Amino acid sequence: MKLDALAKRGTMGILYALAEKGEAMNFTEFKRLVGSPTTTSRCLHELAQAGLVRKEIQADRYRSVKYSLTEKGVRVAKLIRELERTM
Repeated sequence: MKLDALAKRGTMGILYALAEKGEAMNFTEFKRLVGSPTTTSRCLHELAQAGLVRKEIQADRYRSVKYSLTEKGVRVAKLIRELERTM
C-alpha cells in the first residue's frame, strides 16, 4: 500500500474509528463519518485490499457486513498516532 492511499478522503477517519472503537463496525457507521456512500465504499475496499481492514459477512438474516482492523491495520493506526504526537 502506498502512503498516498492513506491521504485519500475518508481513509484516516475509517482507520481512527476502528482503532478507537476497538470492535467491528458496519458500513452505515462509516458512512456517517465519511458522508458519501461512494467514498466510504472506495475507502473500505482499498483498505481491505491493502490488508488493513478485514471484511466479514455476518451469517444473520440480513447478511450484514462488519469491518475490523487486521493486525497490520492496528500497527499502521498506532504509527500514524505516534507521528501526529511528534509533530
